[in-house]
Amino acid sequence: MRFIVLLATAATFLAGCRQPETAIHVTETRRLTLHDKVYPGDYKDAPPMGWRRLPGTQFRLINYLAGENDSVEIVVGETQGDLLANANRWLGQFGLTPVQSLEFLGKTAMLGRNAYLVEGKGTYNPGMGRPVEEDYAMIGVIRESPVNLITLKMIGPAAEVEKQREAFFEYMRSFEPIYDHKIESPVKAKATETGEGNE
Repeated sequence: MRFIVLLATAATFLAGCRQPETAIHVTETRRLTLHDKVYPGDYKDAPPMGWRRLPGTQFRLINYLAGENDSVEIVVGETQGDLLANANRWLGQFGLTPVQSLEFLGKTAMLGRNAYLVEGKGTYNPGMGRPVEEDYAMIGVIRESPVNLITLKMIGPAAEVEKQREAFFEYMRSFEPIYDHKIESPVKAKATETGEGNE
């Protein structure tokens, strides 16, 4: 009799442990936001203290404000086209003479590869209906990748941009991709050259 009671108790306990069947019904959808995607554009960054992050847009994968009254914009983007043409477009926004060759641009490194430095100062005319700004400055970096151009740019009042200059380049050096295939990482390139990892 005791055995039957124990068996009945065990059966009741196990029945109570079963999870009820559930179904999920999607009634509406929405666009992903920064709360859903930790690394917009699949880039991991480490911004300096004091930079304020804003939501990205179609052309601004990563978007910050810095400086007094949030007057300095720092933007990471991806674009298509020729590197020199894009650099000259940036220079043109400051009324500067276009350069004829990449040799006339500054050189730096971003995401493990060579990149070009584009700087301007003076009257800034961004176009697109935005107002002209006097005594502005820009520090821009353009790097080619297998699929597009990766850009990093800081624009704002000249004095504020100069204050953020060191932080800008420190930020650039800490910048890294989540997926190497977007930037042809040196590690992957070395493996291809030496045959490492080939079966």
